[in-house]
Amino acid sequence: MSMDIIDINCARLELLPALPYSIISASPHTSLGLAFARQTGVHAIGSDVRHDFDAWPGDLAISTAGLSMFSESTHGGEYLLMHIINPDLLAGMRASSPRQIFHGDKQAVMLAWQLRSLLLQKDKDALLAQEKACLFLQRGLALANKKSSKTTTCSQYAQDKVLHGRILDYIEDQLDIQMNLEALATMANMSLLRFLRSFTHATGTTPHAYISERRLQRARLLLKNSNLSIAEIAADCGFAQQSHLGSTFKSRLGLSPQQYRKLSS
Repeated sequence: MSMDIIDINCARLELLPALPYSIISASPHTSLGLAFARQTGVHAIGSDVRHDFDAWPGDLAISTAGLSMFSESTHGGEYLLMHIINPDLLAGMRASSPRQIFHGDKQAVMLAWQLRSLLLQKDKDALLAQEKACLFLQRGLALANKKSSKTTTCSQYAQDKVLHGRILDYIEDQLDIQMNLEALATMANMSLLRFLRSFTHATGTTPHAYISERRLQRARLLLKNSNLSIAEIAADCGFAQQSHLGSTFKSRLGLSPQQYRKLSS
């Protein structure tokens, strides 16, 4: 499996692609990982007992060094992984369990998007990557050390899955057409403002930002794996115009669609 990687003084950053996978590992380093897309499969964390998992976009996982892990998915999902090479950076971290998961933290998601953009560049800016990685780690440590955050977040997360599961499925099926925020709120049986707050809490992004992200991910797959023109890809992914696709690429990835296609070939 090919990966975009940056090695910096304090950590190793990896961008795992949206591909089927089956891995067995026990990293010698504490790691942080953030999911860019919903992903389902089977895993066993710290034991031989396997469970089905349903990881949502915006899930941030912190795993302690040496934790054994099996994970398998038939489709995978793009994932940012940061191994903390310098253990001094973890001083003061209070880990309530070997693996903690935090859901829908907007700051962590924004930093992960910025790190992804740096990882996709041909000429990687290691200094800026180190700066953003330290901020990403700082956010993860703040969440890990926040008193009772895990219990509260998991309880709300279970409710969010019930409320928003079919919304995510609907968005996935309708990426090539224009969607209406009021219609999504009605589907969730919520007022518009309540839906906006609830969705953002569940995924770490607004509905508009999430839809743009999923369209961007689909466009990247088509740019990499098809001969369709950029105009055709824009239409297939629900972008109103080719220029809209281009501006989304520039703002999220720091690349034009043409540049991305060339780098991915």
